[in-house]
Amino acid sequence: MSKSIGIGFLGGGPVTQAIHLPAIATLGESFRTVRVMDVNPVVANEVAARYGAIGSTHAAPIYEDPAVEVVAICSPNAFHAEQVMASCRAGKKAVLCEKPLAVSKEEAAAIREAALKSGTAIFVGTMHAYDPAYVEARDAWRQTGDSAIQVRNAIFLPTNDVYTDQATELVPVPAPQRQSGLLDVSIKKTMMRGAMLGLAIHDIPLVRDFHPNMGQLKSASFLPPFGYSLVSEAEDSTAELTGLMPGVWPPKWTFEVVGRSHRWYAEMPPSYVMAGSARIELSGSSGTRVFQSGTNGYQKLWQAVSDTVRHGAPPPIPLETAIDDLAFALDLADGIDHLLEKAA
Repeated sequence: MSKSIGIGFLGGGPVTQAIHLPAIATLGESFRTVRVMDVNPVVANEVAARYGAIGSTHAAPIYEDPAVEVVAICSPNAFHAEQVMASCRAGKKAVLCEKPLAVSKEEAAAIREAALKSGTAIFVGTMHAYDPAYVEARDAWRQTGDSAIQVRNAIFLPTNDVYTDQATELVPVPAPQRQSGLLDVSIKKTMMRGAMLGLAIHDIPLVRDFHPNMGQLKSASFLPPFGYSLVSEAEDSTAELTGLMPGVWPPKWTFEVVGRSHRWYAEMPPSYVMAGSARIELSGSSGTRVFQSGTNGYQKLWQAVSDTVRHGAPPPIPLETAIDDLAFALDLADGIDHLLEKAA
């Protein structure tokens, strides 16, 4: 196959405009944008026009168009599962679904069944798990034979528009109205679940590489305006996850693993900036190794999609692993619900 692979985007907002389209552009003629769907007709038509594509406010044309071989799902979370399954039913060769893959274990099971029936390859946009520096440094850790005692993931970000404004000239959409005031337990639970599936899930695959079993959720706190702080304790390791946005501070996105004889420390670039890979240090008694690449996880992710569509290569992260990652995030959310109710 030498022709460009046709992509249809479900959702034409900032993730499509500032992350996926710039990443695809670095891969030469591997892909072409065929269709862009968005509920906002201005967004759909203007983004499509930039790439010589066709805009629409409905998903059906993307499923029905044989020129669309890959569906990229960048819509609100609640629509992900049905759109993945509809893409499978339409016989698409691959689906790249942004995080989360689904919002329940039942939806994930239905996706598994649909993908097995259609043979559609499913990719999830967990970009750090595809980051070439991360993959190399993780494998180097495993070669040491060390095991994690403590895992720390910290995400502190300003508003996304700080980065999207740098990455592309966005098609404008009306800003949502913000709410203020004290939050009751039910609202905190909803926001914390949203934080697990919207922010923490970025690095859940990394957490599971070093802390595979959630164990017991020892503590969980809601951090206003939107964030979390939690501690999960398993038999052999502890995981501390913290996230907070938006803020006025400089961005800081880190992932750290402390073992019995090694320390593994990563600083991640923001998602909306084409700034290459994470910078990772693996330190031990023999010194420190540094891992870094000019290629980021989204570029590697799209290259993996190309390899699957063109050559039949299996996705580097199997669907079962992606479903287990989602289950971990959902279990965290369920544990948070329990702790918040207990504290009320």
